Amino acid sequence: MSMELMVKAMNVKVGNPVRKLVLLKLADNASDLGECWPSYQYIADQCEVSKRTVITHIDGLIESGLLRKEARKGPKGNSSNVYFLT
Repeated sequence: MSMELMVKAMNVKVGNPVRKLVLLKLADNASDLGECWPSYQYIADQCEVSKRTVITHIDGLIESGLLRKEARKGPKGNSSNVYFLT
């Protein structure tokens, strides 16, 4: 957890309380460099919202420039995302 990123996330205006919650959960999982890789389902469970809602709000955070997402392929062909808080 990066306390600096948590404080920054609390202070930024995102225009939606659920989007703010998703941003805070990402900041909670992020390293001091702003990197994290929680699954959509993990974020959904922690925020008590649907997986679809998480995807929608992550897309909104990306569009607003607060987040960058990179897809990664695992050794078994599965994929995960790595997020960078900007």
